[in-house]
Amino acid sequence: MTNKYFITFLLIFAFSYNLSFSHGPSRQKVSETIEINANASEVWKVVSDFNNFKWNTDIKKISSNGNQVGSERIIEFNSSKKIKQKLEKIDVNKKMINWRVIETDNSILPVNSYAAKVFVKEKDGKTQVLYKSGFYRGFMGNDPPLELNDETSKRLVTEFILNNLKGLKNIIENN
Repeated sequence: MTNKYFITFLLIFAFSYNLSFSHGPSRQKVSETIEINANASEVWKVVSDFNNFKWNTDIKKISSNGNQVGSERIIEFNSSKKIKQKLEKIDVNKKMINWRVIETDNSILPVNSYAAKVFVKEKDGKTQVLYKSGFYRGFMGNDPPLELNDETSKRLVTEFILNNLKGLKNIIENN
C-alpha cells in the first residue's frame, strides 16, 4: 500500500512541477500599414537605406557600418537611449527589408528576440508600406513587472512602429 501512495505522489509532483515551470512568455506580433502618395521605387529607396533610419521624430542620430546583410546600426533617441539593430535580409525584387534588435534599452523597447520586416508594394499609383514585427516581452520569466509585461511591450512597439510609418510618410510626401 505504501508503494501505491508513493507512486501517486511522484506522479502528482512530476505533473505539477512541469506545469508550474513550463509557462513562459508568448510571442507577440504587431503589424501596421500606411499608404504613401508616391511610387514604390521612391519609397523603397528610403526604406532600403539601412544607414539612414531617421523616419521617427524621436530619433536623434543613427550610426551604421554599412547597408548590406550583417550590417549593424545604432539608433540614438532624443532621450539619449539607444537600440542596436542588425540587418538580416534585403530583397530588392520583393522590396522587403528585415532586421532584428540585438541590444535594447527596455525603457524604449522592452523586448527580447525582436525582428521586423518592412514590405513596400505599389497599389493604384500609391504605395502601401507594411511593417511587421515579432518579439517577446522585456521580461522572459514568469510574473513580469508592469513595465516589461506583454501589454507594455506591445504598446511601446506599436507606438514605435506607428511613429516610424508616420515619419516615413512625412519624409516621402514632403520632400
